[in-house]
Amino acid sequence: MYKKSRIKCILGAILASAIVLTGCGARQTIEVSTVGEEWMEEVGLNEEKSVDELYEAALKEDVLIIYTVSTRVTKTKEAFEAAYPGLCVEVRDLRSPDLIDAVIANFESGKGECDIVICNDCSGDFKDKLIDTAMVVPYLPQDIKEKMKPGHVGQYISFLDEADMIYYNSDSFDKVPIKNIWELTDEKYKGRIYMPSPLRSFSTYAFVGSSTLHDDDFISSYEEYFGKNYDLDKTHTPSENFWLTVSPNMVFTNSSDEVMEALNDGSADFGIMVSSKMRYREVGYSFEPIYELNPFTGCRTTNAVMVATGAKNPNCARLFIRFLLGEADGKGEGYKPFCTQGTWSARVDVPDGNDVPQNAIDLIEADQDYLIKNKEKIREFWAECLKSH
Repeated sequence: MYKKSRIKCILGAILASAIVLTGCGARQTIEVSTVGEEWMEEVGLNEEKSVDELYEAALKEDVLIIYTVSTRVTKTKEAFEAAYPGLCVEVRDLRSPDLIDAVIANFESGKGECDIVICNDCSGDFKDKLIDTAMVVPYLPQDIKEKMKPGHVGQYISFLDEADMIYYNSDSFDKVPIKNIWELTDEKYKGRIYMPSPLRSFSTYAFVGSSTLHDDDFISSYEEYFGKNYDLDKTHTPSENFWLTVSPNMVFTNSSDEVMEALNDGSADFGIMVSSKMRYREVGYSFEPIYELNPFTGCRTTNAVMVATGAKNPNCARLFIRFLLGEADGKGEGYKPFCTQGTWSARVDVPDGNDVPQNAIDLIEADQDYLIKNKEKIREFWAECLKSH
């Protein structure tokens, strides 16, 4: 096991380095800090092993422990245990902030009680607290790496794309009821718009935080909707003015699950939530996505899968990540629970779960470096904005 004292000693001298893996596909670089690279070499994380060799080595290890923000991994766990008799997986479902705290506590204790981490990686916290500190490291089999879409392999492995976006109650409206985001500020929607608190939800934080980079878009859409020059309070930016104006109409929740339920039971006309909730429409939930909106309807988000530095079961972790990503041909059972409505595949050889591609949706990108740099300012603004709720 990777000892606590050794981790802290190396952690104090992290230097940027990279492990470059090449294949017949587009060249992508897996980036690892020095502390992470040393541990990876110690446990042979990137040594070439066949599936059979990994299975044999995993049988000598303990129960694989996964910290995750996605309940869907439970289905992958069940399929994995059926495919590899004798291997056991424990899934610990945590909210993103709690997951990060748990990984940090595990790392600092040196106990190695976490093997794999699955987390939304768009807000900047995951990168800032876990990746840049080498508390988690990327692992991807070479025969899968060459099948990944550009931009999904680097400091972390993005294995699934989603979006945080606006939905409407399809029982209340038979078609998309708005064309401009400023329409949500209309007083008739007071108490009828549900959104997770940006201080509780990573994906919501990424959306509202990244929206502050689009002040010109807020101005142009304001003028298009109201038919006059932008004339709101100059002490706040246009993006801040939008959120200050719309927030009195909002009900803030702890999670996207609560937003989804409010849309379904008629409490909400509109909801902002993660797109993966769209799979619940298959069992009768009454909401529809807004794909086109001036200036945008949401923010692209991704989910990362990483190995926890100091993991006690590195071979089982490698085998599980291979299984999760659908094996070399992308047809394995492990990826299927994630390829649902509201998700987009990270692989070039696996179709998106959603029928509308992301590039056809009015989405902005989450700028993690910006979100990290401006974290205090963004959080202070929202803490003040939420005081009246």
